[in-house]
Amino acid sequence: MILSATANPTSPALYDSAQRRWWSYGELADTASKLTESLRFSRKALIFSFCQNTPISVAWYLAAAQAKHAVVLLSADLAPDLRATLVATYKPDLLLAARDLGGGPAANGMADYEALPGGTGPAYIWHRKVEHPHVVHPDLAVLLSTSGSTGSPKLVRLSSKNVESNAQAISQALNINSQSRAITSLPFHYSYGLSVLNTHLFMGASLVMTDDSLTAASFWDLFRMMECQSFAGVPYSYEILRRLDVFKLAGPTLSVMTQAGGKLQRELVAHFHRIMAASKGLFFVMYGQTEATARISVLPPSFLPEKLGSVGVSIPGGSLALKVDNAITREAKQSGELVYSGPNVMMGYATGPGDIGLGDVLGGTLYTGDLAHFDDDGFVYIDGRMKRDAKIFGLRVSLDEIEDILRVHGPTAVVAHNEKLLVYCEYGDESEFGRIRQELANKLMVHHSAFHFRRLERIPTNSSGKIDYAELKSWNS
Repeated sequence: MILSATANPTSPALYDSAQRRWWSYGELADTASKLTESLRFSRKALIFSFCQNTPISVAWYLAAAQAKHAVVLLSADLAPDLRATLVATYKPDLLLAARDLGGGPAANGMADYEALPGGTGPAYIWHRKVEHPHVVHPDLAVLLSTSGSTGSPKLVRLSSKNVESNAQAISQALNINSQSRAITSLPFHYSYGLSVLNTHLFMGASLVMTDDSLTAASFWDLFRMMECQSFAGVPYSYEILRRLDVFKLAGPTLSVMTQAGGKLQRELVAHFHRIMAASKGLFFVMYGQTEATARISVLPPSFLPEKLGSVGVSIPGGSLALKVDNAITREAKQSGELVYSGPNVMMGYATGPGDIGLGDVLGGTLYTGDLAHFDDDGFVYIDGRMKRDAKIFGLRVSLDEIEDILRVHGPTAVVAHNEKLLVYCEYGDESEFGRIRQELANKLMVHHSAFHFRRLERIPTNSSGKIDYAELKSWNS
């Protein structure tokens, strides 16, 4: 179980911002144990847990682990039709939530379930009326979606070993200890947010829990009041924070900022490293995938700005290489698919209930789908996604590279449609778009008519805070 075995039972573990009180390690452990009683089943069960950033949701997560069931972590705010699709696909044995999901059983695909008495605190449990003959692999512990809030049935299958090894490695890389205190700037059903939770509970540290957005004044009021020390964000988070006075918002206790969830523009890395270093704080750039239980590499702040643009080196216990022309290499200045090996690599994917009985099909090695290269010192640089490209007027271009070019102007998302590139952005007017369009055309040597700019008040993001490319594409389907 990820909960620290050495933490003092009276030490603060999770702050409940709704109830305005701390849960101690003792209370969290006791609550998880009591909830485990509600999860008794004749065999290893498949559980859906609809999560919020609340201590009771965390207690459900710990209870499922303690009962040795397999738990799928999903957003409590998932749209009812998407929730119904997932329930119909996997037919889980139990459904858990920290609040009433609303809409009624039929709307949520729960007509085949009946409510059971809850455990401690606000708790909702639904049991499948007619048992589905699931075969759940003994090692399977956690399943996560890679798609944010789209409701895709494709899930990442993780073992307890995956989760615990990654928590240990990240804690070591980021120097997390029992005195550390973070805030939930990301949902914990998202792998990056889950890793923040896991590392802090693993080390006996404390975590302030809130579902408030980082654009809400209440989020930063809470950060200051609870004297939080660290903040975790995806690239879009830092694009927003660039416009704000971080230290005025966070107060003097902010000492660590971490970034993962996509490639952050070099100028922003330099900016946040500079302002953190000025106050003797640390800014960590990281790279990871849900398929590796969250994080794969870390760039220590001491290598900035020297290694600007790099995602660093492998986390402890793992190793990185490149696949170039069907050969595995670590030679510098070659571009190829990044390959990661380590104990945190998933068991494999699940696309339906038949897959949850499978064992480890990857053997600890993950082909990431990202193009990368090493420098002479062995530091990794991500060059883009292998599948994030498009053809315009016969020329193949990287959508990630174009976004990198344009993000100097502000938040940007680029998608392809009918051999044209649609640029969604939170800046500019027609005059500025004309100038930028021509600059892009000159740089890529294609006609300027390939680029179509559309200004938005805010680029849509999924529940993980990442750009929701699927929604952007749907606007033109």
